[in-house]
Amino acid sequence: MLRRTRIFRGCPPRPGRTVRGPIETTTMKLGNQFWKQSILVRLGIAMGLIALLALVSIVSSAILTEQSEGKAGAINVAGSLRMQSYLIASTVASLHLEPGAKRGLLEDAIDGFEARLENPVLVGSVPRDVRTPLRAAYQQVHALWVQKIRPGARAAAADRSDEQAFLASVPPFVADVDRLVTLLEDDLESRIRALRLYQGIALFLILCVIFVAMYLMHTQVLVPLKDLLASSSAVRNGDFSVRATNTGADELGQLGQAFNYMVKDLSSMYSSLESRVAEKTAELETTNRSLELLYNTTRVLAEKTVTNETLSQVLGDLERAIGVQAGVICAHEAGQAKGAPLVASLLAADGRPQHCRVSRCADCFSSDAMRERSLGAEGAVISVPLAEGGRVYGVMPFAVPPGRRLEPWQLKLAEAVGRHVGTALATARRAEERHRIALLEERSVIARELHDSLAQSLSYLKIQVTRLQALLGRGAGQDEVSGIVGELKSGLSNAYRQLRELLTTFRLRIEGRGLGAALEDTVREFSARSGLEIRLHNQLTGVELSSGEEIHVLQVIREALSNVEHHAHAKQAQVSLLPEPGGRVRVRVDDDGRGIGTAQARTHHYGLVIMRDRAASLNGTVDVRQRAEGGTRVELEFAPSKALPQAMSAVA
Repeated sequence: MLRRTRIFRGCPPRPGRTVRGPIETTTMKLGNQFWKQSILVRLGIAMGLIALLALVSIVSSAILTEQSEGKAGAINVAGSLRMQSYLIASTVASLHLEPGAKRGLLEDAIDGFEARLENPVLVGSVPRDVRTPLRAAYQQVHALWVQKIRPGARAAAADRSDEQAFLASVPPFVADVDRLVTLLEDDLESRIRALRLYQGIALFLILCVIFVAMYLMHTQVLVPLKDLLASSSAVRNGDFSVRATNTGADELGQLGQAFNYMVKDLSSMYSSLESRVAEKTAELETTNRSLELLYNTTRVLAEKTVTNETLSQVLGDLERAIGVQAGVICAHEAGQAKGAPLVASLLAADGRPQHCRVSRCADCFSSDAMRERSLGAEGAVISVPLAEGGRVYGVMPFAVPPGRRLEPWQLKLAEAVGRHVGTALATARRAEERHRIALLEERSVIARELHDSLAQSLSYLKIQVTRLQALLGRGAGQDEVSGIVGELKSGLSNAYRQLRELLTTFRLRIEGRGLGAALEDTVREFSARSGLEIRLHNQLTGVELSSGEEIHVLQVIREALSNVEHHAHAKQAQVSLLPEPGGRVRVRVDDDGRGIGTAQARTHHYGLVIMRDRAASLNGTVDVRQRAEGGTRVELEFAPSKALPQAMSAVA
């Protein structure tokens, strides 16, 4: 028997019983009802708790991480103070340095120590509270440095009598620095321990909420879903009499009700399903034909050269796909009102494409967008532009019979094929232009090489022949004539050698083996030809050079080795390729020959001039100088256009 408790107006409530107002009671009822009728509310609360706990964990981790930022860098900077202290001590105790040099090195070391001591990373990691041990340790190191170590180092450098006292003060100072480093490490470790504790607590709470959410998922989601899946499987097998058992007030219950209504309606809709499937199948077949046409067009234009045959194949495929019988592909030059028909499916009696009898050529190029023009009784012409990158390279008009209109998918397909053909025409023109430019550049290189070497030698020989004719004309003596003949002979030998080098240069190819293999072949060639012992030291691993840069580097090395072979009287030579900081490359050719006094080009000898020209092409420099240990050094330095900074810094 239920007991009803009535609260009369004016009577106080019973002790220990809370009296709720009507608004609060109504709110609680609505909340309980919504809680019972919504799975999303229950699961959302669980997910919200998980998200909240994760957010708290992330925020605490972010705060601790933010507070720990720079601590590792501060430890490294503080640790480097020990090394810098010993560097100052070793500089003070150095006996082989001159006083001036010693003071300079000492000042550099002092400046380096002060830069590390005042480093913002280290200063920012030290608390501002003077009561903390870390702040006290930093202030102690700073005070010892300012008051004792720095003045003591300078005094010891100026007067050796203070040296022992200064060196004795360094170990205690380093011990204070060690204490500072230890306190920094302890501070970082304490923050990491706190972060670990916060994350552990958050993980435990998240796991608890996850277990509760999994229980709710199993009892209130998975079981009803299993029932719905079983019912769906029965419907899939053709049983439309099945009904879902869970039809409660929550979302899955409403889903069960909707499922039951759906199953009821399926039986009435099943009869019209076959016709709809046939319609969709036809649409898919159309899409497949379009995709197949686009694939074949791309394959034909990519695998074959753009010729009338390939364009005729593309045009025929497109005509069959969109159902027209007369199409043309016309090329178009910018600034011209007419086009040049490349291929056409139907020709008139005069040999022109069939449209050209009823349409003006300029009408097809009057717009860079696809457009349709009516020709009256002749039907219509749809002009598809062949464009790429905003530039029109031609047009592809199609003749549409009277009373026929192309569907939107056919127009889009024709436009897509037009873009592919336009891209192929643009690619063919760019390839032709690149080939033309490469041919002109190659001719320019040959002309420059001939002008800078062989032409200069022949000009010099021409001058000597003129001198010889003048001497013979006035009956000069045998000695003067012999001198000029000797110069002619030497000049001819040098010109012949330069001709051989030029022929070797023009035939030289690095191909696909790379610069390293070409250098090895060059070293073997000159070693076998001259008898020199040539060593190759290549450290350009990870440095990418363009093909032009590789050719220039190889030619400079060959020219330098040729000079060693003919002029140095050397026994050994070494070729070195070294990466430099900043992404630059240094190439050296050293020999142990008789050396060179001044790096000046001799008369009708142009090897040094050509090397400098090649260095200028690389935006670099060539330096030829005498080596201190004997012999000559030829050094090329330049910055590659495609250097890899990470690899360079790793090697350096």
